[in-house]
Amino acid sequence: MRHLTMKLAGLVVAGAAAASMAATPALASVTGPEYASGAVYGKAAAANNPVIPLTWRGLVNAHSKFSPGGSAPKKGSHYTFTTSAGKFTVLITAPPANYASVNVKACHFAASTYVAFTALGGRSTGRFHGLSGPGAVKVYFAGYGPRYTSGKKKGQCNMNAPELAKGAVATFVLSATLTK
Repeated sequence: MRHLTMKLAGLVVAGAAAASMAATPALASVTGPEYASGAVYGKAAAANNPVIPLTWRGLVNAHSKFSPGGSAPKKGSHYTFTTSAGKFTVLITAPPANYASVNVKACHFAASTYVAFTALGGRSTGRFHGLSGPGAVKVYFAGYGPRYTSGKKKGQCNMNAPELAKGAVATFVLSATLTK
């Protein structure tokens, strides 16, 4: 009898454990980094609308391209990155911050734009669908302007002329903490 009682008690404990495990979701969410980056140099960076190839790593591994053409980002607007793993849509959460510097002795300029966002998992597709969380993008351009070759400004920087291909760079970096 004691042997039967022990077997029944063991079954009750095993049944209760199974029931409690069934009631507990396996992994309710996964949080991790997402990082996308790319750069172009020279003639590709000096183009009117450079196209920067991107590599995505983190919760989603993919590739895509970014081109800064079009209207400037604004707080409250949406932007969609089209990647090999689906579309990643974000909401811009703050006015973009722009920084620029010019060194007239070297005829060098640099400009950066920082954009804060939150991922919109319901509007995203593919492997990005359902992902949410904050992030930011930094787009950076730098290069050299030509110098005047004649006239009273000879030797001075001509910052109104197109930049030189030599020394030009355009970069893109996205960093986010996403949860699914």
